[in-house]
Amino acid sequence: MEMFKKFKANSNSIALVDDEIGVLKYKNLSDYIDFSKSKINNKSVILLIADNSAPFVLGYVSLLSCKNVINILVDVSFSDKFIKDTIEKFKPNYVLSPKKKTNLIEKYKTVISIYSYAIFETNYNYNKNLDFKNFLLLSTSGTTQSPKFVRLSKKNITDNTKKICASLPIKKSHSTVTTMPLGYSYGLSILNTHLYKCGKIILNNNTILEKTFWNKVKKYNINSFGGVPEFYEILKKINFEKYFLKSISYITQAGGKLDDNTAEYLGALCKRNNAKFYIMYGQTEASPRMTILKWPQFFEKKKSIGKPLKDYKIKIINSKKKSLKINKKGEIVFYGDNVCLGYAKTIKDLKKGDTNKKTLYTGDLGFKDKDGYIYIVGRKSKFIKIYGKRLDLIEIEKFLQEKGIKVRCIIEDKALKLNLYNNQNKEEKIKLDLKDKFKINQNFIVINKKFNKTFKDLNYGKK
Repeated sequence: MEMFKKFKANSNSIALVDDEIGVLKYKNLSDYIDFSKSKINNKSVILLIADNSAPFVLGYVSLLSCKNVINILVDVSFSDKFIKDTIEKFKPNYVLSPKKKTNLIEKYKTVISIYSYAIFETNYNYNKNLDFKNFLLLSTSGTTQSPKFVRLSKKNITDNTKKICASLPIKKSHSTVTTMPLGYSYGLSILNTHLYKCGKIILNNNTILEKTFWNKVKKYNINSFGGVPEFYEILKKINFEKYFLKSISYITQAGGKLDDNTAEYLGALCKRNNAKFYIMYGQTEASPRMTILKWPQFFEKKKSIGKPLKDYKIKIINSKKKSLKINKKGEIVFYGDNVCLGYAKTIKDLKKGDTNKKTLYTGDLGFKDKDGYIYIVGRKSKFIKIYGKRLDLIEIEKFLQEKGIKVRCIIEDKALKLNLYNNQNKEEKIKLDLKDKFKINQNFIVINKKFNKTFKDLNYGKK
């Protein structure tokens, strides 16, 4: 794969640092790629279960480098039911999995062992009637009852990776640290860009509230990391300036709109420390990043998500799909070579080609100012993002209603807000149920009981 073509030329550079196996160089990654190509059959469907470890990354780069394969990525944090449903619906020929996931892979044959991971061959038949333009499938959330994936092509991923690298100061000599799961598009994008540049990646599973995380930042002279809005709000609360080392040259933010006060705080902190802060905007459907607010314009346009990455375009349209003038609010529509091919719920959808034709209706509402900078003002769609994870509000409502709890969800990215009807003293039970089912931190669930309207009179999303 073109994204990994520089590995051999940088064979002696450190690629990965991992708590389990230590240091791996780009030569190690290149060797695994060559070895895997001889073991994996052509025209295969492969399920990859991601975690933040070097063994997973070895498997990831190896399988993405195989010829005519369709890779389906899920995160190790997804429920076993979700993963089993995915296996049943997509019938993969191989599964890249931690060996400890015995309940998922015990009946499969080991093809390649990769430390704590292995590539297993399943019993499913090979399907030659698929469209292998479909290359990498990413989950739209990983929390829903019915798996739904974004279909990305090799061109989608490669193009977006290159455009990000052209906009951010990622260098071969740089070190980054994982702050998000690699099974989600933003965390995976940071991995891809640093692999493309042959930088050093510190695989990390510690949170920013743990001393171990900051010890790694110091030990490995971390130059950059990324985060979603909630990540930076926590950093602000713990007094980020105490941990801001001289080695940090820039930080990035995506995965939802950042609070204005937090943005101001981070911008001022970076300026004092001679570092840079980049606000970006993206969706999994766009491989995943679409815009960037460049550092020189930060203080003038800090409420903006910036402008599209090079060669990408954005229009603001009304309900009749007519382009709007400056400062007029409408839906944000994105155009670029990174726009996904479409969606997939079963293996039958892998017979489809490009249904989007480089056009993405984002479901976000916004406007352009006179200088062409984009501002987000709300959402048209019935989804929210919390900690970078997209949640389907209709599915959450149905889940609770099946338990006899009548709710309406509010469209707001700061938290999951619920209007609760005739269910007094059930707040804690609701929060626990949502945590178990959808992996939502209870601190980001807000329940409003003081609702006088009857349940049936409310329209979806009304406050």
